[in-house]
Amino acid sequence: MNDETKTEPTSFTIPVYVDVWKSSLREYLGGDKNSLDHNVTMHVGTTPTDYNEYYEYIPVGLVTVNIPPKDQRIQSELLALDVAIEAEKERSIQKLEDLTERRKQLLALPYLEEE
Repeated sequence: MNDETKTEPTSFTIPVYVDVWKSSLREYLGGDKNSLDHNVTMHVGTTPTDYNEYYEYIPVGLVTVNIPPKDQRIQSELLALDVAIEAEKERSIQKLEDLTERRKQLLALPYLEEE
């Protein structure tokens, strides 16, 4: 028998890159713009497989992601579920109110006269 215990990793490293509109990057590098504004999007992971000719993909570096302990991850998920449940309740109540209002509107209409 092997008494080796499995330990969960506490962090991992992942590459980061940005995609930039090529035309925006040319304008910025050419001095026509002072900034790139909203034309830069940061991504985590490897560069995309669905390459787009309008973007320039620029590696930024590596980011170390710290993994919280399992009990903290479970608590976070429980909180997220509670928020999702409340949002769904509110959405359902609103839908019921809308349907009830539509039903009232239809019941208030005069019936079509029979010919």
